[in-house]
Amino acid sequence: MKQLSALEMAAAVILAKQVSLDGGHALIEQLKTAEVSGREFTGCGFYTEFGVDRALPPAVVTISPGGWVRSEVGPHAYPLEFMLYVKDGYAEMIEAYSYFDSYGDIDFLTAPFTAPNAFDPPAIEVRNGSKADLFTRSKLTHPRFDARPRLFVTLGVRP
Repeated sequence: MKQLSALEMAAAVILAKQVSLDGGHALIEQLKTAEVSGREFTGCGFYTEFGVDRALPPAVVTISPGGWVRSEVGPHAYPLEFMLYVKDGYAEMIEAYSYFDSYGDIDFLTAPFTAPNAFDPPAIEVRNGSKADLFTRSKLTHPRFDARPRLFVTLGVRP
């Protein structure tokens, strides 16, 4: 059985607390049973898909994918942000992404990292449907979730 890495679990616990109405309790119990079914490294982050024990109670979440968590990974402190995906009350994927260039040869499964921290989302105006919004969505949307509407924020770009 492949378990979540230490980085994935640390970020997922904070994400669970952010997106869940019960303080994350149901999601955290689910995450303890997570069995990784796949990982995709993208060059500027990764997706980890997993299954959880569905005998546990489903969580009630406010948003999915969601969360505002940040950590720095590896010897050069590569910045990553994270989102948790929940479907029908069960956690199923964590996404790590960066706005920086490629991370090089960092092994995200074993590299040292700073403790993931929650942060407040930026308070900015978003123009849905702008050229920047369309570009960002096409680059960052995971194929498995293409049908789900996702809103991405692009700073400093005018349509």
